[in-house]
Amino acid sequence: MLAANMPQLCPNKELCGSCAWSHIPYEKQLIQKVSDINGSFKLKGLTFRCAEILSSPKLEHYRNRMDFVINFEGLVGMRQKDKWWKVLDNHTCFLADEKIDELFTPVREWAQTCGLSFYDRRSHVGLLRYATIRVTRTGETMVVIVTSKPTSDAERTTVLSCLSTLSKLPNLSTLIWSINDTDADTSFGTELKTIKGDGFIEETIEDIKYRISPNAFFQTNSYASHLLLDTVKEYCGDISDKRVLDLYCGTGFFSIALASSAKEMIGVELNAEAIEDAKINASLNNVSPEFFAASTEDYDWSKHNADVVILDPPRSGMHDRALADVIKNKPKTIIYVSCNPKNFAREMVQLEKIYNITAMKALDMFPHTPHVELVTKLELK
Repeated sequence: MLAANMPQLCPNKELCGSCAWSHIPYEKQLIQKVSDINGSFKLKGLTFRCAEILSSPKLEHYRNRMDFVINFEGLVGMRQKDKWWKVLDNHTCFLADEKIDELFTPVREWAQTCGLSFYDRRSHVGLLRYATIRVTRTGETMVVIVTSKPTSDAERTTVLSCLSTLSKLPNLSTLIWSINDTDADTSFGTELKTIKGDGFIEETIEDIKYRISPNAFFQTNSYASHLLLDTVKEYCGDISDKRVLDLYCGTGFFSIALASSAKEMIGVELNAEAIEDAKINASLNNVSPEFFAASTEDYDWSKHNADVVILDPPRSGMHDRALADVIKNKPKTIIYVSCNPKNFAREMVQLEKIYNITAMKALDMFPHTPHVELVTKLELK
């Protein structure tokens, strides 16, 4: 049931599930997130606790990216909760930036009327799969139309013609055609063609410029990203005489921001495309960190003899070999950024044997959902 005087923010909340906590007053959401984090620690027999959480500066319309599904019937919208084959037609999300909402309606209309076939996820035939919309706080907008690989030159020409019509939308900075030539149900492809604009958009967080390419990961909540950056900077402290290693660096979110302060900055990331973006971001900000395209578990990062190691693994946590390398190499200081405190707790069972936690802070990057970011400073005993 909704709390007293609590408005129903989503008309399809029970069907969609993207805003699973929107019925809970926001202050209670924050309390619950800290409780869940500490509950994960307790379950693993850990004695430390998180005592602080920072709220998001914006509680609605904060998401800078939405992936809208196009199904075999031509329905365009959010996927229905627990039913991957069903789509809530014409359903966006109150968590999405207003500029995404503005673009969704004409993009949906185009998808349903352009004449291109719709992809059937059971039989793996058809073209249109996803429409991804990304925006920045400065007003730049990107639409990525994901299709299957055309079966002929004639079909490719038809797709290009239809996309040319879509490119005429006002307030559209760049339009990308992304081709997924596999059966995998993913909202990105390996072949990209720029139809309009530069093929990327740019965001600025605390005077740091970041280029966002179609397949690049970027912090979902641009309005709260500075909180994450500030916390990592705070925990790093004075690094003017230190070598800093950023593992799982992505497109350089932390590496670029810290490079001018550190004696030496090194970033490691599995995704080679992300590393290329990181190098561009470094150039945009006149800094020169060193980047390596490699998986953290396979890369011999001990050779850098880093004073501070930033760990920002995916939601699944660190690979067992990566965790073993941390325990073996014992960097003096670790700044661990976790978007899954349950997995962080699992890894801390081993890490706490050789590390003391000297600072910890949760950040609510995802209001109205159960997700939370946790930043922890670990120092060698």
